[in-house]
Amino acid sequence: MQQVERFDVVVIGGGPGGSGAGAFLARNGLKVLVLEREKFPRFHIGESLLPAGWELFEKIGVTKDIEDAGFVLKQGIMFGMFQKPEVKLLTAEYPQYFVHPWAFHVERAKFDEVLLNNARKQGAEVREEWTVKEVIFEGDRSVGVMAGPNGQAPHRIEAPMVVDATGRDCMIARRMGWRKPDPVLNKIAHFTHFKGAFRRDSKDVVDIGPVFEGSVTTDIYTIDGGWIWYIPLSNDIVSVGAVLDARHARGLGNTPQERFEKALAAEPTMLRFVGDSKQTMEMQTISNISYLNDEFVGNGFVLVGDASMFVDPIFSAGVTLAIRGGVYAGECILDCFKHNDFSAARLKPYEKRIKHPMHSIFKMIYNWYSILDKKDADNIINRARQIPLLRERFIVLLSGGYDKMDLEGILTAAGENPADKAHFTLAETALKAATGTAN
Repeated sequence: MQQVERFDVVVIGGGPGGSGAGAFLARNGLKVLVLEREKFPRFHIGESLLPAGWELFEKIGVTKDIEDAGFVLKQGIMFGMFQKPEVKLLTAEYPQYFVHPWAFHVERAKFDEVLLNNARKQGAEVREEWTVKEVIFEGDRSVGVMAGPNGQAPHRIEAPMVVDATGRDCMIARRMGWRKPDPVLNKIAHFTHFKGAFRRDSKDVVDIGPVFEGSVTTDIYTIDGGWIWYIPLSNDIVSVGAVLDARHARGLGNTPQERFEKALAAEPTMLRFVGDSKQTMEMQTISNISYLNDEFVGNGFVLVGDASMFVDPIFSAGVTLAIRGGVYAGECILDCFKHNDFSAARLKPYEKRIKHPMHSIFKMIYNWYSILDKKDADNIINRARQIPLLRERFIVLLSGGYDKMDLEGILTAAGENPADKAHFTLAETALKAATGTAN
C-alpha cells in the first residue's frame, strides 16, 4: 500500500490563482503542493494585465521575473465606439495610484510559466502533468485529494487546506452545485492570433508620461451585438477577439471562423488593422463567458481565480483578480494555521474581501453592455474627454483600482444619479442574487 502524503496546503491548478496562492503560502513558511494537470507552457486566453498587479507581484515575489520576461508594455486603453473618434485613456496620466502606471500585454503561456516557476522558487512543490481525481471529504470538510501522474492510479494526499484553482472546471463548485452562469451576460467569444498586423507607434500612443519602446494600448471597438479586442503581443503577434451576444452570434454564421470574420468585417478600423496579416492560430471559442459561484469557501477549502468566478474580458480583470484572490486566500489561510481552525467561518473573510473588487468589476461590465445595447454615444467613456474628475476616476478603475474608485463615484462625477440608471439597478439585483452581497 502506497504511503499517504501529507502537506499543509494542496493547491489544485497552476494558473495565476493557484501559482499565486502557492507562492504566497510557501514563502510564508507552509508546506505547499501545487498539482497541475498540464505541462507548462500551455496556451491560455487573457493577455492584458493591469497596473494594480504590481503590488500583487511584490507579495508573491515575482516582480523581477516578470520585468525580465520581455513582455510588451501596456500604457492604457483605446476605445472606438459607434464610429465616433477614439477615446485614449493612459494610465500614466495618474501615476500616483499604483507602483507603476503601466502594465504588460503578455503571452499567457509564457506568463503563466513564469508564475508557476516562481511558486517553485518560493518553496512550493510543483508537480505538472498530475490529475486530481477528487477532493476527499470527511463529512462536509475537505481533508485532501486523490491524485496521481496523468494516466496512473491516484493516491491519497492529505492536507487541512485545499485551494481549488481548477479554472473553469470548477471542481468543488460543481460538486456543491454552486456554479451559476450569469443569464444577463450570455456572451460568446471567438479569438485568434495574427502575425504581421498593424501596430501603433509608441510615440503615437503615449503623449503623457515616459515613452517606452514598443509600448502600446489595448484597442476596444464596438460593433452591432458586441465588441472586438485588439492586443499587440511580442514577436509581431496580435491577439484579436470578438465578444458577441450569443443570440446575435448565431446569425453570423455556422462556424466560429465565419462568425469572427463577419464581426471583424463590421468594424472598418479593425479590418484595416488586421489587413492581409496571417492568422497563426486556429479559431478559439469560449461560450457562457460569465458565471458566479454561490460560495467561495467551505470547511477546509477555498476557491480562487476562475474556480470561483469568470468575468467578461472587457476590462482585462481576470488575471489580476485571480492573483489577488490567491493572495487574499493565502492571508486568510495563514490565519487559519495560526488558530488551528480551518472552518468556513474562519475562511469567510477571504470571500467577503474578494467579492468587493468582484462586485465593482461586474457593475462596470453591466454598465458597458448597457451602453452597447442602447448605442449610447453620450456615455461615461466619451464624456471622460471633457470632465477631468470623471477621467481620473475612470482611468484608476480601469487600471484595477477597485479599492480606490467605484462606479457610483464615476457616474456621480459624470453628473448622473446612479440610482436612476437601469443598468446599475440590474447589476445590483443580479449581484445580490448571485453572491448574497449588497456591496
